[in-house]
Amino acid sequence: MAKSLSLTIGLRFLLAKSDNKFISFISLTSMLGIAVGILVLTVILSAMNGFERELTSRLLSVVPHAEITAVTPPLQDWQGVIEQAKVFENVESAAPFININALIVKGNELKGVQIRGIDPQIQTQVSDIKSFIEPAAWHQLNSANGSVVLGQGIIADLGLKVGEKVYFMLPQPNKQGRLRAPKTIALTLAGSFSFGGQLDYSQAYIHLSDAINIVGEAHGVSGVELKFIDIFDSTSTIRNVANSMNQYLYISDWKRSQGHLYNDIQMVKFITYIVLVLVIGVASFNIVSTLVMAVQDKESEIAILLTMGLTQARVMRIFIVQGMLNALLGCLIGSISGYLLATNLSSIIAWLEHVLSMQFLSGDVYFIDFLPSLFKWQDLALLVASTLVISFIATLYPASKAAKIEPAKVLGQ
Repeated sequence: MAKSLSLTIGLRFLLAKSDNKFISFISLTSMLGIAVGILVLTVILSAMNGFERELTSRLLSVVPHAEITAVTPPLQDWQGVIEQAKVFENVESAAPFININALIVKGNELKGVQIRGIDPQIQTQVSDIKSFIEPAAWHQLNSANGSVVLGQGIIADLGLKVGEKVYFMLPQPNKQGRLRAPKTIALTLAGSFSFGGQLDYSQAYIHLSDAINIVGEAHGVSGVELKFIDIFDSTSTIRNVANSMNQYLYISDWKRSQGHLYNDIQMVKFITYIVLVLVIGVASFNIVSTLVMAVQDKESEIAILLTMGLTQARVMRIFIVQGMLNALLGCLIGSISGYLLATNLSSIIAWLEHVLSMQFLSGDVYFIDFLPSLFKWQDLALLVASTLVISFIATLYPASKAAKIEPAKVLGQ
């Protein structure tokens, strides 16, 4: 009964028209401040979730989760290395590779690339590159016939065409480490791939057998690529795998090569949570101001309620209810608008790009050329819960001031 009475009176005080229009204005701004804060933060968190999803499902579907390479190349008995690695629970699969640094020669133009020799049949177990390579090019890559698949960026920059010969210059160091005249090889361009970002401008793929013939290592490879079940446990897993081997090895995981992207996403999310506290804190100051002025405006009504036997605790509840109802309305408006905007963010940005004739994210720089979004209910729940807690704390001071009003002084004036 006491709670319902406090709720009823608090709701009446909130909806009642006041002669002081400034109180209504401050109340409205506090509600809109909370709504805008939740709206903006929901959109930012959804965008960061989208980037994280694209990082794990797109970039890390082609970028090795981890690599093991020999200290003194080539890596011998790579089949044994793969079998030893698969013993670990987090290792899903493994595949051999050969890396060759080269320069593409096209007339007077030179472009640095890394040629990666792979076994297409085994490679599909550790990456999803088949989804990004043209079907005809993938078919050619499956046979060791001197074919090469280049990134679309390389093909566009050099004006290459499918079916033509592409010439590569390979450095040839001697035993003293000095470079001799480079070796030139010719490969047939089978097609292209499009991963997005810098990989399209720096990567080439050939069959593992062709790579072995080029480097002249009949029984070894550059290293072994590993795919993990839990990609975020890559660092400890690769260390455990390497420690189990009976030879010295170099190890590297995706956190070393691409980890800056993931760290940037996590940093932005962390900053967003800090901004959450600041934004809601500013909105809460408005709640404090609103309730303080409301207490002053309703002093006579409060005094009458106290003389009628209403306890100080119930008076406090009245203004706590009034402040919390204001916060709840802001949360409701912000949550609905934030959900609608976050779930349609990608299409809205695409429409803006079309209207403004500009691109917000360039595929030449980033690993995607669109703004992703992934709305999560738990993020919205955290935002709303944090807002309500901060708002509740903000109501305590003006509510306690209302409870301490002395009826004799107020009514005796």
